[in-house]
Amino acid sequence: MKHLLAASLLLLSPHVFAQDVPAGPFARMVVIAPKPGQAAAFEQGYQRHLEWHRKAGDRWTWYGWSFVLGERLGMFMDGTFGHAAANFDAAVQPAGDAADNAANVTPHAEFLSHGVFRRLESASVGPALPDTSPFLAMTTYTVAPGDTTAFERQLVARATRPAGSSGERYTWFRLQIGGEGAQYVLLRAAPSFAAAADLPEVLPVGTGPMLRSVRTELLRYRADMSYLPKN
Repeated sequence: MKHLLAASLLLLSPHVFAQDVPAGPFARMVVIAPKPGQAAAFEQGYQRHLEWHRKAGDRWTWYGWSFVLGERLGMFMDGTFGHAAANFDAAVQPAGDAADNAANVTPHAEFLSHGVFRRLESASVGPALPDTSPFLAMTTYTVAPGDTTAFERQLVARATRPAGSSGERYTWFRLQIGGEGAQYVLLRAAPSFAAAADLPEVLPVGTGPMLRSVRTELLRYRADMSYLPKN
């Protein structure tokens, strides 16, 4: 779940497990690639790691998805969402987490990316995503650094227009640290593969010249690869 790079950062300072998880706009998203021929072993090891989280009494929710469309086909993404920034200094048993990860996950997979993102509340519409919907459409936009303020202003205008929120639901995130700068992620839930293929455009008109790259992907929710702590 949280790979060795993240674990090394967590071990730089002492942590105390917090029973309460203050809500906030921050998220961590991690992309993992099973090693060739080890997809089944990775999933089994990851599930053992989730069991470690359960036994450790982790209060964070970790969602898991498999990429089913896009250049990262066959890879896996997990994420924890809705955090205050201070939560990341209160992860459950960082040393134990890293040790279990090393025993069960990293022998079978490589961790490709790990970023901290901030939800753009005023640019989003409807209840916050992600959730346990069957599919998650994810679009990643890289914006020219000098255009980020104008880009976000357009997102907010699109979300708050009188007819803009009718029947729509989507969440925007901005990368804070852990990857290429000026990166935005749009998440949209879909009940089926067909519904994902027919999602309407929500990118505001006029933002095209601000974009350096666009990547569209579809992910399938994996209940067996997710950890939702009991209340």
